Amino acid sequence: MPKKAAASDKDPFDDLPDDLLRRILYFLPGDDALQTCVLGTRWRDIWRDRTRLSFHYEGWSSPTFDRYEKLANLIIHVRGNSPLTYCEINHFDVVGNPGTFTCTKQLIEYVLECQVKWLKVRPGLYHGERLQPEKYDDVPLPLDDRLISQFLKTIEFQYVEFKHSSLDFSDCPKLQMLTIRDCSIYVRRIVSESLKYLQIIDGCTFPERSRIQIYTPRLISLDLDCSDGGSDGLAPLLEKMPLLQSAFVMIGYTCLDYCDCDEPSCTCSDEDCVLLNGLSNAVHLQLTAEWKKSRFTWDLASCPIFSKLRTLLLNEWFTASDLVCILQHSPVLKRLTLTIDNAENFVGATVPQETTEQPILCASLLVVEIECRKIDQGVREILKILSTSGILYKQISIKERWKKH
Repeated sequence: MPKKAAASDKDPFDDLPDDLLRRILYFLPGDDALQTCVLGTRWRDIWRDRTRLSFHYEGWSSPTFDRYEKLANLIIHVRGNSPLTYCEINHFDVVGNPGTFTCTKQLIEYVLECQVKWLKVRPGLYHGERLQPEKYDDVPLPLDDRLISQFLKTIEFQYVEFKHSSLDFSDCPKLQMLTIRDCSIYVRRIVSESLKYLQIIDGCTFPERSRIQIYTPRLISLDLDCSDGGSDGLAPLLEKMPLLQSAFVMIGYTCLDYCDCDEPSCTCSDEDCVLLNGLSNAVHLQLTAEWKKSRFTWDLASCPIFSKLRTLLLNEWFTASDLVCILQHSPVLKRLTLTIDNAENFVGATVPQETTEQPILCASLLVVEIECRKIDQGVREILKILSTSGILYKQISIKERWKKH
């Protein structure tokens, strides 16, 4: 029989390079990675140098919250304030345990002290037998403290409630990317002088009686989805974005910026331009709405000039006058895409003579793509309006979606 290997006090991992040990720690859960510290000072030093941390608590499957909280405090104590590049804080807890939110705030303070560059905060609640984050608003994470960091570049918030007067990131001068999803945003302003990429998506809710002002003068990309919210709200007021390259804006059924009256000259809104003035410098623009009369139509009454606009996508919210107005005020537009499910706005549509008297400067250079269910009367009216505006049929392509072959 082969002899058993003699016992040895030597760490079997001593011959492995530090980079490989870091790789091993990278794939271990936080508590397992922490336990490697007992293997020796080398393991402890490498663990302390980890630049990515994840804090996960799932109330229905994790150990007790007390144990989790002690583990988080132990990690903070052992690790110290070594710099971090990334931290994710996910707390999915059973309803009625607000201690997780207190712990979340403490962890946010800690990682900011560690000069974290990318912070992801995603608290939620567990209802019954499965996670239902869509019901987080029963007990949302209130985040009232102003973030202060000279290093933070990326922030992702989900299932968070903002209730202070301003979501001001002036104390985060290097912040470039902000994602807010499934959050309650009850603030007056969102402010950042440095921000380049902004996403407000996936069912965020807004105030009903006042508009949030968004001031991000260096923004180059905007994704604003005012739909599928948990409650009604008004679309934000967009201030000028002179560097804007691309923007997607969606006005959904839950947004209060719509009307369903049948008056041809609707005056349901007497406000100044809310969205389109701020988007007027965009190079690539997508404007979609679930109502035939929405904030976009009212904004067009101010006749904003889209002086840099090259590509534009619209769905069927617009009327004939809206479409002509946009074309007349987009002098360098190269590609127009219309996605049409129901072109009822165009059935029997007419354009006032004074509207058609102004030439469309981009007409000879424009390529138009129409995606529709079928070529019906509404689509024919669109073709007629485009032809009247100086766009030749050879510049237009039509694609029938879901067509059976």
